[in-house]
Amino acid sequence: MTFRASGVIAQDAYANLRRQVANSRFYLTNQKAVLQQPTSDAVVALAVIQHFSQVIPLMQGWAATPGIVQYAKDQVNDQAYDVVAEFNAMMTAMQNTLASLIAMFPKDGGGFLLYQKLNANGSFTNRTFTAAQLAPVVTLIDAVIATIS
Repeated sequence: MTFRASGVIAQDAYANLRRQVANSRFYLTNQKAVLQQPTSDAVVALAVIQHFSQVIPLMQGWAATPGIVQYAKDQVNDQAYDVVAEFNAMMTAMQNTLASLIAMFPKDGGGFLLYQKLNANGSFTNRTFTAAQLAPVVTLIDAVIATIS
């Protein structure tokens, strides 16, 4: 027999989830400001893509912890609070933003990203996006931020 250390309890899962959601809101608020500049380096958009691709599965895993729904309701002292609906709305907003960023990013015929140019001297220049190009993504980031209080 082995020591069972892999099970996450509702208290820990809820704490991890709340911490990650708060961190994501802070991160997205800062990245949104960068994406609204007249031009924005492609690596910023890539960083937001990576953020979502990492935190969405983490948060979904914590949200699936047995007992977390009731624990969350107890913590906010509101048994009528529909924590599942609010979580799902946040996840949908995050997934929509991720999908939009992935779709807008230029790719070659094989799906490889086109984000750097190789200059004649061997240096690289990153692609940039204009604020107008990123405006739809910024609107979606606002929607994510709005789902978090």
